[in-house]
Amino acid sequence: MRRMVFTVTLAALATASVAQAPGQPPRLVRAQIGPAPWNVRSGGIAACEVAISESGAVVGVDLVQDVAPYGAQLSEAVRSWQFEPAVEQGRRVGARVLVLGFFRPPTLSIQAPENPRYKTTSAPEEIPWPTFVAVPPYPANVVGSGKVIVEADVSDEGAVASARVLAPGTAFDAVALDTARQWTFRPASRSGRAVGARAYLVFSFVGVTP
Repeated sequence: MRRMVFTVTLAALATASVAQAPGQPPRLVRAQIGPAPWNVRSGGIAACEVAISESGAVVGVDLVQDVAPYGAQLSEAVRSWQFEPAVEQGRRVGARVLVLGFFRPPTLSIQAPENPRYKTTSAPEEIPWPTFVAVPPYPANVVGSGKVIVEADVSDEGAVASARVLAPGTAFDAVALDTARQWTFRPASRSGRAVGARAYLVFSFVGVTP
């Protein structure tokens, strides 16, 4: 599969309605993700805590949950991402966001494990962390592979308050967006108080084997 470059025009995106400290959270403006490894038949969740500077550059990537070989791939890709920085009280500030990749294995149906790993992963309090993950179905009558980045605003109660597809136009957009809206999270925390936060969910679909 060819390398995908997602470029987002800021003017085309609506202002987030998530409950948050005064200001705006970071917003992704450019992301590049390489193809899934050709010989991998498994899937799972890999996730990173990403530190963003006042200029919008990625200055740190900490792997929170790994699933080989996707964790290394996701961590490396995220380092080149570019953001519109967070703004608080009229000035640009550094921030942290969750970037989570759901790598769907190439099968028509997936049986969710009884004790998924994300439920026992210890994630930093500064970022939201999933408490329920819906599995995206492979779309009917679709052939091939694709990746979809969903920008999700997680409320201070852990619900997905709003979600949007970045760089829309694939046959997988609707499935990814519908799935993201079903997820729930442990909300991010700031100074011991639950706050709204932003997360980026990468849904990777590999062509299925009938």
